[in-house]
Amino acid sequence: MKKVTLLLCAAIFSSGVAFSQAKSTKKSKVIAKKLEAPAPVKDAFAQNTEFSGAADAVWNKTASGNWVATFHKENVKTAAEYNAEGAWVATRSEYQAGALPESVLGTLKNKYPSAVVKDGWKIERSDVAAYYKVNIDDNGTAKTVLLNDAGTIVD
Repeated sequence: MKKVTLLLCAAIFSSGVAFSQAKSTKKSKVIAKKLEAPAPVKDAFAQNTEFSGAADAVWNKTASGNWVATFHKENVKTAAEYNAEGAWVATRSEYQAGALPESVLGTLKNKYPSAVVKDGWKIERSDVAAYYKVNIDDNGTAKTVLLNDAGTIVD
């Protein structure tokens, strides 16, 4: 009886292993559909002289229904956000550590002399003044510092 039980357990185990390896190796390639912003949004973007020459703009739609054009402007990755009616909402420009404006870097060097600047963004919104959001490493402590265009630290 022990042999029959042992044989039956071995058969069940080996069949489970055989079925678990019978996965399909066929991979399907998913091609992302290119999004096109509605005409009012594209027109508002084209009329903004600040974004002239941004022929490489790629459009995405946010969860809130806004449209974001991502492109490079003077070697800076930039994202301009518009609502569905074409009204400008915000612009975010991503800067590498050494590419931030001198006023911003000077203030950071004075306030945090031993800090290492990681990266930063210039954020322009329709409801507040433009500001820079900069990530630094100050003696092993990660900090985020907000500064205005003049380089003054703001809260």
